[in-house]
Amino acid sequence: MAEVYKDLKGRLDLKLDGGETVTVFVEDDLEINYELKNGDYRILVFINTARDITLKERGFIENSNVGIDLLELDQHAYVQDSSIDVLKGSSLTVNTTYLGVNVKKIDYHLFNKERDSYIKISNNVVCLDDADFVLNVVGKIVKGAKSSKCFQKSRCLTFESPKQSKILPVLEIDENDVEASHSLSSGTIDEDVLFYMNSRGLSRRDALSLLLVSYLMPDEEFYQAYEEGLAIKEIADKKVEKICSM
Repeated sequence: MAEVYKDLKGRLDLKLDGGETVTVFVEDDLEINYELKNGDYRILVFINTARDITLKERGFIENSNVGIDLLELDQHAYVQDSSIDVLKGSSLTVNTTYLGVNVKKIDYHLFNKERDSYIKISNNVVCLDDADFVLNVVGKIVKGAKSSKCFQKSRCLTFESPKQSKILPVLEIDENDVEASHSLSSGTIDEDVLFYMNSRGLSRRDALSLLLVSYLMPDEEFYQAYEEGLAIKEIADKKVEKICSM
């Protein structure tokens, strides 16, 4: 089954059993509460707003394999606070894409709550001029969650001179017999690359646009996995095009 949620305000309760593909359009302040049981789930959270907003995520995963994709490409201030528990034998894979423009503060707290649980989070970030971007990622394996795994991977590419571009990975391990790791890569666009692209007839704006799209945007297969995915791709392309024309 495939579900699409739009025109949401306040709260969305995703209490699901048996597996599903879900697309959530976040256009206003929202709290998403996950209760995902007994199945395979894939969820796209697409931030598509005309103003500053706050997103909260709460909940747990039980006897399930869950993938959450989050795509945020807006120019407005954005605050996110996410806390999800992964119970025995379940897995959570989170893939995020953030465009660092304006003030953006994101906090993830992902908990291996019981044994044989698995968490992996991957973050892709591009920060542009004057961005004030902070991403905190906390993974915790609690006491008793033996044979669990928790992995973090983040990368950040900066264009021009952001006010702040900070990613803070944290692992808290309260149990033995577990696997955990985090990695972070951060860098700026190589001026030699831009010079080469300019020498081949591309303007600086067009070169930056190509680099931004190649680094930030998901591929076609990503969008095809979701209901209204191609419509989301069209919206996302326009957002990037607008940024590159500034």
